[in-house]
Amino acid sequence: MGGYRSSRRWPDCRSGDRPSRWGKQHSLDVGHVTHTVDSWINTRFQGLSPHPVISQPACRSGASGDADGWRSIQAAVREVRDASREFLEADHPPDLDRVIPYDGSIEQLRPVGLTLRYALMRISAHHFVHVGEIVTIRSRLGHAVGDFPDWGRDLV
Repeated sequence: MGGYRSSRRWPDCRSGDRPSRWGKQHSLDVGHVTHTVDSWINTRFQGLSPHPVISQPACRSGASGDADGWRSIQAAVREVRDASREFLEADHPPDLDRVIPYDGSIEQLRPVGLTLRYALMRISAHHFVHVGEIVTIRSRLGHAVGDFPDWGRDLV
């Protein structure tokens, strides 16, 4: 998981407020999982410009955790996800097997390219990895974590 530290503490993020005692990590993780949606779905497949907040180095793998501006990250996440939903839920849905050139950090994809199908699966798995991490840490800290039976329905 890049530069992520599993010893982080996680906030109860049900409200829009990020309690100050949790530091900047929550902003980083929300921005981080959204970065792939922006980079792959919106930028690569749709040809949109990278989102100015989500494309910041603080939201990428291996980041230092110095993401600021919880409210701006929340707004940016909504904008990125709205743009990807519009693309994926269009009247004429995109071809899941379309292959685009890939020059990113996953070396195995460079020679074969990136399909939309793979991108969506990888994005989904990435979200579940981070949710599992958050739930595990919160549970170990003694917080109620719940069962999330509907979680993941609106990933992208």
